[in-house]
Amino acid sequence: MKSEAVNGSICVVNSIKASAASSGLTKKEYDVGLIYSEKPTVSAAAFTQNSVKAAPVIYDMYLMKKIPDIRAVIVNSGNANACNSNGKDALESVVLNLSQTLGIDREQVFVASTGVIGEDLDYGRINSVMGELKKGLSKEGCSKFARAIMTTDTFEKEYALRCSFYGKEFNIGGVAKGAGMIHPNMATMLAFITTDINISHKMLDRALREAVDKSFNRISVDGDMSTNDTVLIMSTCEAKNEKIDNENEMYRFFVDQLVHVCTHLAKLIVKDGEGATKLVEVVVVGASSDKDAELIARSIANSLLVKTAIFGADPNWGRIVAALGYSNAYFSLSRLKVYIGDELVYAKGERASYNREALLKYMDNDEIKILVDLGIGVHTYNMWFSDISYDYIKINAEYHT
Repeated sequence: MKSEAVNGSICVVNSIKASAASSGLTKKEYDVGLIYSEKPTVSAAAFTQNSVKAAPVIYDMYLMKKIPDIRAVIVNSGNANACNSNGKDALESVVLNLSQTLGIDREQVFVASTGVIGEDLDYGRINSVMGELKKGLSKEGCSKFARAIMTTDTFEKEYALRCSFYGKEFNIGGVAKGAGMIHPNMATMLAFITTDINISHKMLDRALREAVDKSFNRISVDGDMSTNDTVLIMSTCEAKNEKIDNENEMYRFFVDQLVHVCTHLAKLIVKDGEGATKLVEVVVVGASSDKDAELIARSIANSLLVKTAIFGADPNWGRIVAALGYSNAYFSLSRLKVYIGDELVYAKGERASYNREALLKYMDNDEIKILVDLGIGVHTYNMWFSDISYDYIKINAEYHT
C-alpha cells in the first residue's frame, strides 16, 4: 500500500477534463470554470451549515438527493448568486444552456458560485462562454479552473495522489478555493475532488463525510460562515478494484488517502487566509470526551486575542488558557499543561519555567503548534487556523458586499 503526490489535480483521473473562460463577471483572467467527466460518475457532496443558503447550494442539495450521475460542474466567481432577486432564474438558465452545449441531461449538471452576496447575477455572461468552455476542455485545464474559482485567494490550491493498494491502482485529485469567511462547518470555500476508485454511492458519501469532518471542518480564519460552502466528490469508477460496497481494508485505505488530500487543501486555504502570515495547529489531547476536546480546540482556534497574539509573534499563553477556560469543556487545572512549540508554558494552574528567548524565536516561524494536554482522558482533537493581521481588516473593509 502506497501513495505519492503527482501533478494534475482533478485531471489526474483519466476521464476528467477541465477548462476556464472570462465572461466579464470580474476583471480576472478567468471567472467561469468547468469540470467534465467523459464517463458516468457516482458522487457525494457536503454543504454549508448556514441557514441562509445561496441558490446553487439549494439546487445542489436537492439534486444530490436523487443520487445523480454528475457529468459537469460549472463554477463562477465574482457573484455568489445568494440573497438576490434572480438566483433561481440564473441557475436554471445556466444549467439548461450547459446541458444543451454538452449534450447531457440537466440533472447531470452541478453548479457552484462564489463572490459578492446580494447582487443579481448577470447569467447571460456565463451563458455566452459555454461554447468556449466546451472547446477548451483538456487535461491541462485544471490549473485554469483553479484560477477561475478564486476570489480573494492569492494562489491556486491543487493536489493529487496516485495510490496503490496491493497492486490495485487508483487516483484522487482535488482543487479548492477559499481565503476569507473560513470557519468550522465549512466556510467561504469550494472544493471539488475527483477519483476513479470503484465504489458505491453509499460508501463514497460515507468516506466524504469522514474526510470533511477531519479536514475542512477543522479550519478557521475569521469565524464567519458563508452561504455557499460546497465540497463535491465524483468517482468515475474506472479503477480495476472490486467495487467497494462495505467497510473493508481497501475502503479504509481510500478514506485515509482522501483525508490526506482534503487536509492538504484545507491547510492551503488557511495559509492563504486573508492577510494571514502564519498557519497554526492546535492539538488537544487527554480529554475525557471527544466533545470536550473539540470544544477546547475550537475555542482557541476562533479566539481573536489568540490570533492577534500569533500575528504579533507574542507567546501570550494567557490568552490560550483564557480561551480554554470559557470553552465550556470539562478539565482540571491541576492536570492541565499547555505547550507552544516544544516549550511547556503553563502547568498545574500557573506559569511554567521556560526559555523565553527560544520561544520568542519560535514565534517568528511561519507555522506554529499549540498543544493542550488535559491529562484526564484519551480523547483528542486538532484544528488549523490563521492569525489575524492589519491586512485582513484592509481587505475586508474594501471588499464590496
